[in-house]
Amino acid sequence: MVRRLCGAFVAALCLLAGAAQADAAAPPPFTVVIDPGHNPSQPGALGIKGIYEVVYNDQLAAQVVEALTAAGVRTVLTRKPTEEISLDGRTQLANTSGADLFLALHHDSAQLGYLERFVAGDKPAYRTKVPLAGYSLFVSTLNPQFEASRHFAEGLGQQLVALGRPPSKHHGEKIPGENRELLDPKLGIYRFDDLIVLKKTRIPAVLLEVGVIVDAADEAYVSDVAHQRAIVQAIVAAVQAVRSERSSSAIPARSGAP
Repeated sequence: MVRRLCGAFVAALCLLAGAAQADAAAPPPFTVVIDPGHNPSQPGALGIKGIYEVVYNDQLAAQVVEALTAAGVRTVLTRKPTEEISLDGRTQLANTSGADLFLALHHDSAQLGYLERFVAGDKPAYRTKVPLAGYSLFVSTLNPQFEASRHFAEGLGQQLVALGRPPSKHHGEKIPGENRELLDPKLGIYRFDDLIVLKKTRIPAVLLEVGVIVDAADEAYVSDVAHQRAIVQAIVAAVQAVRSERSSSAIPARSGAP
């Protein structure tokens, strides 16, 4: 009896040791940092409904986090809706999180020459003088993984175009405050080297302007629940594509951890 108990105990220890070795050998989960742009105290663009950009960013970020988590992707949210975080704080979080990708979520406005101020109900607001619509993607050549950043941006652009969503071209206009180099006109990818969250992040990083909230038609598009779901699934599909490539590649999956 004692021998049987000892044998069972040794067998259990062996199983535990094997499980521990398997856990140690397993790769860390694929991780994405989701950064809802701006803060409550600096809420970003004022849209056509008198609602600030930060509200749109927070709502979409919550949906993206939920969908990525359901798809088996680990997420790191840079801030909750009531929280404040600096631009450098966002990059520090990304660089110490062991993440694979960084995605900043924003909603777009336009230079004042394109806008007129009015009152929406009892709220001050801006609206476009001419139609402006579509998404924009930004990458920085100062990011140490620029090519991987651009590749991720291309995947996002392809997914958004597949929805019938047009890329916005107004950031390439040769006017003060714009004149961004358009790296890929078909996919709406711009070069913006000095964006802190892109250039100081050591993992592939992209900033997505989801839509133009000072344009009536485009604000209606990004506020529509069905369109939001489609945009979220487009983001998930682009992330999953990178995840699949990484899992089948000999290249290390991450370099964000120090």
